[in-house]
Amino acid sequence: MPSFFERVRAALAQKGYQVERELGSGGMGIVVLARQLNLNRLVAVKVIRPEQHTAAAAARFVGEAHKLAALPHPNIVPVFDAGESAGLPYYAMQYLQGDTVADRLRGGRVLPKEVRKIGRDLLEALEHAHRHGIVHRDVKPSNVFWDGERAVLVDFGIAKRLPKAGEDAEESFTEPGVRAGTRAYMSPEQLAGEEATPASDLYAAGLLIYEAYTRRHWLDTQGIGWWRSWRRVPLFVRGVLRRALAWKPEDRWPDAATFKRKYWETRVRQYQLRAAGLTAAGLVVGVALTRQWINEAWPFRGSGGLRLVVTPFEDLCLVAGRAGDRVARRLVRNLQGYMDFSVTGPTEPSWLKTHSTVVVHGSACERGDSVRAEVNVALGPSASDPVIVARGDTSHLDLVADTLAYGIVRGIWNRDNSFDPVLPLKALPRTARGLAAWRAAERLVAEGRWGEADRAYDEAEAMDSTCWLCPWRHAQVDQWLGRPFDTARAARYLAHRDLFPTPYQDLIRASHAPLVEALATLKRLARERPRFLPALFTLADETYHRGPLIGHPLRDGIEAFEAVVHVRPDFVPAWEHLTWILTADGKEAGARAAYRRLEESGPPRDPFSQEVRALLSVGLVCRFDGSDACGRALDEALAQIGASQYPDLGAGPRYMMTFDAPAGAVLFGRRFAARDDEPALVESGLVAKLSGDLALGLTDSARAAAQALRGFGRAELTVLPAELDGALLLLDPAHAEETAQWTGIAGGLVAHIHSRASTTATRRRAAWMVLLLGRRWGELPDSGAYARLVQGEGTRRPLASLLEADAVALSGRMAQALAITDTLTPLQADSLGDPEVADPFFRTVLHLFRADWYVRRQDIDGAERELQWYQNTDMFGRPSGPPQVGDVDWAFSTLARWRLATLLDRDRAGDERACRPYRQVARAWAHGNAPYAARADSARARAATLHCPELP
Repeated sequence: MPSFFERVRAALAQKGYQVERELGSGGMGIVVLARQLNLNRLVAVKVIRPEQHTAAAAARFVGEAHKLAALPHPNIVPVFDAGESAGLPYYAMQYLQGDTVADRLRGGRVLPKEVRKIGRDLLEALEHAHRHGIVHRDVKPSNVFWDGERAVLVDFGIAKRLPKAGEDAEESFTEPGVRAGTRAYMSPEQLAGEEATPASDLYAAGLLIYEAYTRRHWLDTQGIGWWRSWRRVPLFVRGVLRRALAWKPEDRWPDAATFKRKYWETRVRQYQLRAAGLTAAGLVVGVALTRQWINEAWPFRGSGGLRLVVTPFEDLCLVAGRAGDRVARRLVRNLQGYMDFSVTGPTEPSWLKTHSTVVVHGSACERGDSVRAEVNVALGPSASDPVIVARGDTSHLDLVADTLAYGIVRGIWNRDNSFDPVLPLKALPRTARGLAAWRAAERLVAEGRWGEADRAYDEAEAMDSTCWLCPWRHAQVDQWLGRPFDTARAARYLAHRDLFPTPYQDLIRASHAPLVEALATLKRLARERPRFLPALFTLADETYHRGPLIGHPLRDGIEAFEAVVHVRPDFVPAWEHLTWILTADGKEAGARAAYRRLEESGPPRDPFSQEVRALLSVGLVCRFDGSDACGRALDEALAQIGASQYPDLGAGPRYMMTFDAPAGAVLFGRRFAARDDEPALVESGLVAKLSGDLALGLTDSARAAAQALRGFGRAELTVLPAELDGALLLLDPAHAEETAQWTGIAGGLVAHIHSRASTTATRRRAAWMVLLLGRRWGELPDSGAYARLVQGEGTRRPLASLLEADAVALSGRMAQALAITDTLTPLQADSLGDPEVADPFFRTVLHLFRADWYVRRQDIDGAERELQWYQNTDMFGRPSGPPQVGDVDWAFSTLARWRLATLLDRDRAGDERACRPYRQVARAWAHGNAPYAARADSARARAATLHCPELP
């Protein structure tokens, strides 16, 4: 069967178009570059996918072509032709050279004079569209092209015509319940569910212009202070944009023409300000002398990261120029991504430069089909480097820029480290081939191409065994890939730790330290060197994945990752994590904005990265868009991937719980549980279903999943149903038929202890549960034997220690019980042992017990910290096989929220912090079994009494 692209090629050939390549692809269709043969011109042709060819979709598609054809304007992309061929609707439009504004922002900061022209052109396009009664509804950086001279507005696919007086409103072809537009660029009234108006387009235009100046989204700057949020915007532009970004539509500019005029007038005011400044020539001389003194004498050496500033390149040729600008922007892209320095440009460096600033000056000459570019690198304020030259053909500017980038990096790394003490010069490869291989691996990590980075570090180490930084970075890739700790790899960098600079040595020590000590070291490093990316990212990663185990809520992880992207906005792994953590915390706008930044980085390139991107996409939908949308997203994702291509696919449904999407875990789990051909997927699906059902209060369904897992016959699964029943009785006995349940559960646990099918580990697990329950419902005759089983643990003895603390607490000594278990909370999944040996219920029991002990000591803050433990994403590798502690942690998340809500409400006299957990309980348990549905009703009623706002 031909691919969709081949179908498009054949269909358009019938209409006189020769398709050359694909320009872009989306859920609705693709855009291809084609040559219109009868006019011998390049055009961009948009074609709708056949599976999207519904009546509404087709009407929306045709409507877009009609709207564009009716809006001839130099700043709006024109339509040349429209029709249908071989069942595929299409329309042809002008092929736009250049990049979108989003592309430019990824490559570096756009020059202020360019931003001014982009803004004026965009507002002229909107002025023309609004005059013709058209509201665009999706103004954003990726929908505005910029070729260096002209900005063009594209994609009128969801534009809407405003009705004239006496006319009915235009029929909407947007999917029911779906808001038209991109959430990150919607006006407040659109987010509130109201219809978009011309004022909504002006708000989005203000967002775009602000982002073009600052490379930050307006909403991302809220709360950081007025000066910091506006410091990159020219003085006279600030007032114009503030009005455009007013919350209420009536407070914004009345129309696009007024906005455009006021914005363009700031150009004159800027020149007037410059003229006034030139009268103080003596002051300029004084500033120059001060600058020289600071650069030469100031002992400040930066704050943990080398900074490269690529200045605007000069064009030396008089023929068709702009080679300098294009090479400079490509150079910035090629230099971005390294963990040990940041890159900005093309821009002039600030007047204050420290010894850790490297300035890259350049020029380029374009003649015919070839380009020659050269750069001069100034290391620090005064040193200079020989000129680096590259030549190549104009169709491969990326290769020219790559040659220059390699020369710059090698020049920096081959010098004495006099300008930044954090650079790990002695730990880098010493050969050119090794350095090139290391450089490739670094770029792949920065781009989130994990599978390729894994292979690239292997190649770098094979080429040059002196690269001690390579196995250190490789170990971090291993961690993201979910692999067990590689002791041989660690031995290579640990043996040469003295060759690393001090901050790196501290970082390496932190990676091998206990959690509490590791986080303390990482926080110190981040304070001392706030631009040292390896420390910032490691701190964020640890805070997110394991911080909740010791009382750090999700918001701490969010703040840590926001610090990473503030220092290095192009670092893709941070956007992956931010998408995940913001989704789990219910921050829909932030999560979608983070995912948008991730998508703008380009498509994933290797199977593992594709799997991560698909998982994030499904997690977003299942968390925020409801069960029907979740089911469709799962079906679409699973139709495109398979277990043979993605060996870690089985982890997918279990990760749904870490997005706080239990309904998604159940839906995903059901699909895998029905896969009779893949036992591993069946097992993983049942574990996900068990976890999701428990969080939703569907205990009967969870028990059924446990019984189905028991059928696999392995010891760790045969004990699971009795363990689950025991945990429910132990942790939530309020609605249990206590005596009857205890008798049955005890019988099941004891039967497993004496079964020939059990193992030492599973017998110990069953004995531990029997002892905990027996203390509350009546000890069994063989309790002494069961206690001896538990005492046979290894050196850490988590089960035995918790048993000891429980006995102490039951005697009324809460402080001592907490002291005994203080060393247990930081224990990570890999510290508890193989998932087939570790008790999956241990961590849940530990934290719920400790929360209760804090309550008895009247320490509500301590109890609150414990009741957030489940927010961790600490797993043993990629979750597969029997349930792990992480699966059970999230399974009991709703119970933890119920306890937290009632605790805060009762002990803080209606504390408003109880609102969020009450709402979460009301939502999760709404359709649970009778006892849980009753609690959901109580939570909903109490939230109403407290006047709690609805959750988004």
